[in-house]
Amino acid sequence: MDYKAYALVAILMASVASVGVVGAAYAQTLTIETDKDSYASGDEITISGQLTAPTINQPILIRVFDPDGNFVRSEILDAAADGSYSYTFTSGGPLMAKSGTYRVQATYAGTVNQETTFEFQATEETWRTFNIRVGGQTFPVQYRITGGSVQNMVPDEATATLTVTISSTSDGNLQIRLPRNVIDSRDGADGRSGSDLDFAVFIDDENVTPEQTEATVDRRTLSIDFANGTETIEIVGTWAVPEFGAIAAIVLAVAIVGIIVATARYGKFNFAPRL
Repeated sequence: MDYKAYALVAILMASVASVGVVGAAYAQTLTIETDKDSYASGDEITISGQLTAPTINQPILIRVFDPDGNFVRSEILDAAADGSYSYTFTSGGPLMAKSGTYRVQATYAGTVNQETTFEFQATEETWRTFNIRVGGQTFPVQYRITGGSVQNMVPDEATATLTVTISSTSDGNLQIRLPRNVIDSRDGADGRSGSDLDFAVFIDDENVTPEQTEATVDRRTLSIDFANGTETIEIVGTWAVPEFGAIAAIVLAVAIVGIIVATARYGKFNFAPRL
């Protein structure tokens, strides 16, 4: 009996087995799940999972697709030291307007893919109204927002800008109906006539591209995505109603003239309290 041959075969089999064990130990695995099975508009969706790899040196790509397979959103995440990862966003907005089964995909190193699904019920959000007070007049501006709340709206005639101050709690979306008697963007010499031009939009001084979803004789509607932490959204056109209207300007001018006349006649005002 050739014991050397048997010994050689045994060594080879042991080598193959050890390679398999080492390969399994260094295999890359990825899991993915959502915190709930179903959501409605305005709910927060948390996607999480675990990455196992010999060296975690690349980010994880998260992508969400609607029931028709259309791309909804994506996020690039860095896994923690233990390989865990988590991503939270607020559902709803124009890209999540369809009800049905949504698919979530996680990809690592371009080759390791895992998917999960969740059910989503889209609900029509109610338009809210913010009343801008200008020169004794009220200009209602309708809006709806996810991921935060609107704190203030201020027009500026000099820069043809409507500044919207928000308090954001997560990534979100602002849909705003812009009355043409408040702000507009056109190619006419006066900024109020001619063909429509695109509005310029700045989120915390960074230029972004909004989506115009409606344009009528009386208004234009913009859809603006923003990130968590956003504080101001500036919408720049070619004309905006002045913060101080004509009546307020006249009252202010009369007051200034009165002060000048009184000062010339009686000298400087003395605001010190009488004893």
